[in-house]
Amino acid sequence: MNLSAKSISINSSTKISLHPLAKKLSKLITSAYIVGKQEAYLESLNTKFSCYNSLPINHVSVISSQSNSYEVIGGCFVPFFNLKALNKDNALFIQYKSSKKDVKPEHKKRYEQEFDQDIVDFIYMDFIRTISVLSLLKPGSMYPELKKLTQDAQKYRSSIWKEIFESKEYLRQEDFALLLDVKSETIRRQFTF
Repeated sequence: MNLSAKSISINSSTKISLHPLAKKLSKLITSAYIVGKQEAYLESLNTKFSCYNSLPINHVSVISSQSNSYEVIGGCFVPFFNLKALNKDNALFIQYKSSKKDVKPEHKKRYEQEFDQDIVDFIYMDFIRTISVLSLLKPGSMYPELKKLTQDAQKYRSSIWKEIFESKEYLRQEDFALLLDVKSETIRRQFTF
């Protein structure tokens, strides 16, 4: 990855949204909690962590999307993440950008594509890191949609699956089971409920 990072601060006029891939993956996690009948657990976490308004419990990774606007690419997969409640007191914001400097105009498009791919890889890695420690009762319910996302050659394909699992360039059921330390059959049963 050719990314550099710096800490930023936000103000009341800063616009923050989820990157489209992060939004889809975040919805998958929420759906898995719902399929596992863990809505009360989610609600209790949000209640517990919402009282810490001056403690930076959120470590949010962002990229600039426009002037004073950012897209969240990391830190959004934990159950207590609340996009609407983020502020300068309860979150640390790290902005990522390409570490390549002085790009010639004729190479700009290629470098933008490389940066976009680095961001997709970054989002998947943050997702992998997060789901490996979440307490989901039915994580397998995420697999069918997750497989579709990882096979989307136009937008969200990533070589990290091949690098991590030494297999295909998309997430296979066996690899997802390995990631979660469950049997592949368990994953299959959870998404065919």
